[in-house]
Amino acid sequence: MDRHTLDTPYPVGPVHFYTCELSGDIIMFDTGPYTFVALDYIKKNINLNRLKYVFITHSHADHYGLENFIAKNSQARIFMPKMDHLKFTNLQTRIEISKKLLLKYGFSTDYIEKIKVMLLNFVNSVPLPINYEILEESKFDIDLNYMFCPGHSKSDAVYLFNGYAITGDCLLNNIFQTPLLDVDYDKNDRFNNYEAYCSTLLKFPILEKYTILPGHRKHSSIEEIVVFYVTKIIERASLIQDHCDKLVFDIIKNTIPYALNDPFTAYIKASEVLFFLDFLLNPYLLKESLEKINIIDSRLLRMFDRIFLKKVYQKN
Repeated sequence: MDRHTLDTPYPVGPVHFYTCELSGDIIMFDTGPYTFVALDYIKKNINLNRLKYVFITHSHADHYGLENFIAKNSQARIFMPKMDHLKFTNLQTRIEISKKLLLKYGFSTDYIEKIKVMLLNFVNSVPLPINYEILEESKFDIDLNYMFCPGHSKSDAVYLFNGYAITGDCLLNNIFQTPLLDVDYDKNDRFNNYEAYCSTLLKFPILEKYTILPGHRKHSSIEEIVVFYVTKIIERASLIQDHCDKLVFDIIKNTIPYALNDPFTAYIKASEVLFFLDFLLNPYLLKESLEKINIIDSRLLRMFDRIFLKKVYQKN
């Protein structure tokens, strides 16, 4: 499996995509970002005439950015998770529900309009995916399996192929991947990233027998990555635990006011605050998942205990 690394214009930094050859054909996992450098790299380093399959882990721009170009310039079959397909085909619905949610969370209509413009500019800065197939409804003639590990996004497909696990943004070394605010179309409400992440944790032991290929940086170990991520959840949630009765906008205003200077940062922080509030509402869910996969040490237990004690104190 060959790793390709490209710079991105996003805070997360460089991104990886992966290719391998199989019986003269090329299999590709993610595409890299939509930048001139990435486009030039693909043209020079990937033989598009031999490209047979492209598998997208999730629909964040640094992972699917060149899908449109590849679809137009190759005969490759491209596969995208159904949740990501719905994200693109229900854009207007997603925006309208998101606006209602942000209003409920205390954002003004004027500020919500700024966030809407920012999100639309972001969407329009990358060509929309075309000519792809929905992963769950497709068949392919290679020995490849997949599973979904949502939390960072609603899809987060992990591809299991030839002893490798291509994990996208599910397992990132020393990075707190923001669980982005998204819409649950079945409920016309917010997608609960926290509950999804707690369920995803239970799937991680399956990956221990694979060589993990992450979307960013180098892999360390599943335990190290999970401990880092959970530590950040508890540390950051503890900072807003005294504000749980406030609206999300007011929590941001009181704890990280600089975030409101920029709609993009505000949207990211709103996503994180909602995740932390869900955790504070039911921290036991995360603790139980960690116990089931045997990734919890005395330090994490003490951190959980402080959250639990404060929760009891607040009730009394």
